Amino acid sequence: MPTTTAFRGGVAVSGLTPGDTSLTIQAGTVSKTIPVRVLPPIKNMWLKIPNGTQNGVTFTVAADGGIHVKGTSTSSIGRTDCGSKDGTPLPAGQYTLSVANLPAGIILFVAVTTGGKVEYKVLDNQVHNLAVTFTVSENSTYQCKVGVNNGKPVDATLYPMLETGSEAHAYKPYA
Repeated sequence: MPTTTAFRGGVAVSGLTPGDTSLTIQAGTVSKTIPVRVLPPIKNMWLKIPNGTQNGVTFTVAADGGIHVKGTSTSSIGRTDCGSKDGTPLPAGQYTLSVANLPAGIILFVAVTTGGKVEYKVLDNQVHNLAVTFTVSENSTYQCKVGVNNGKPVDATLYPMLETGSEAHAYKPYA
């Protein structure tokens, strides 16, 4: 009696250039061509922030890219920020900033500068869920920052992810 084996798993194709192509599958004399969109590899574009203490808050970057934030902000402006220093080129496109956990009092944001104007793309657990998607309409520059609101002690490790597209993926270490 013939047996049927169900295919479980997936097909992994490597070495293809991102874009549209097709995949032909053949079983005996039957073949089927399936359209396939090859996506670029997922890359974390978050920029490393410097280690240090500012206004009562210590920011420490671990080897895996996690950012440990500990202390109580005493800043005169209501929040202590620590971030990348130089504007890094950011091509026009759609981006998603996400994090798996974001304790109260901590804010992640990306400062996008286009033509001298700065816009802040903010991830705050009181404003958004754990991801925010935004569009950059023309080539710009960006900085990544972590902020701590005044008055509430924090002690947490964050794993921020900034990537192209509208879907948030699991954390991957950044360069």
